[in-house]
Amino acid sequence: MKPQLEKLSIEGSLSYLARGFNMAFFDAPWHYHPEYELTYIVKSHGQRFVGDHIGPFYEGDLVLLGSNLPHFWRNDDAFYQSNPALWAESVVIQFPQSLVYDFIEKVPEFTSIQELMKRSARGIKFSNESTQRIEKDILQLPYLPEGVRFISFLGILLALTKDKSAEALASSAYQITPDDADTERMKRIIEFTLRHFQEEIRLEIVAETAHMTVPAFCRYFKKRTQKTYVEFLNNFRLSHARKLLSNSDLSVAQVGLECGFRNLSNFHQIFKRHTGLSPLQYKTEQKKRIR
Repeated sequence: MKPQLEKLSIEGSLSYLARGFNMAFFDAPWHYHPEYELTYIVKSHGQRFVGDHIGPFYEGDLVLLGSNLPHFWRNDDAFYQSNPALWAESVVIQFPQSLVYDFIEKVPEFTSIQELMKRSARGIKFSNESTQRIEKDILQLPYLPEGVRFISFLGILLALTKDKSAEALASSAYQITPDDADTERMKRIIEFTLRHFQEEIRLEIVAETAHMTVPAFCRYFKKRTQKTYVEFLNNFRLSHARKLLSNSDLSVAQVGLECGFRNLSNFHQIFKRHTGLSPLQYKTEQKKRIR
């Protein structure tokens, strides 16, 4: 399925939208829009998809998205079980390209913001330290008077330009093509992987999902993401494994099986290659941090 174009309505008296959301789970599909977006997760956790990036998100997650960059936040399965103890809360700030091109780029003092906007083409995740410093400003932004709200918004952007630990999300090779057949296929592949990553996935099945032969699918996927599908699948599984090792009492063997690794030795090998630690070492380090 193709990422949906979201059409935003920004009133004539406002330069941007700042809205708070509180719901059982995040329900926006894989979508894109011309506007830039700054998303702050107040409550909930799950998996974040930005371009070809997959990674976990938690409370306090702050991400800036560039224009037309496909994305969606998927909550963990427990959020879809009607559990009243779980809810998804966020603050989403969306602003048009015209605000960047017609105002920010014409103000010499905002050169650092201009650079931040260019970097946002791949999506940017900000560090916990920088996010905590401006958390209060973000939370109150939707409720400020119009003029004060705009000044506060610029202050938030300026503060974020100073974050030297901010991380790019999508790979440098990722191509933004939200309205073509490639992204139609990519969404089908992502959704198939979401549903079946805990199972054994054969290339024949995922290629069929993309309506391609296996050789054509392998070439297409590598060209589109600079990764093989197996690498992509393992990255998703490892992301889930890190979360389980950090936040559950499952044994290493149980975590491996829960994440789709049928061979424990293979799980250890892949996990250590990506993190530099064995699953048990990672679990031990995470438990120390919590204490």
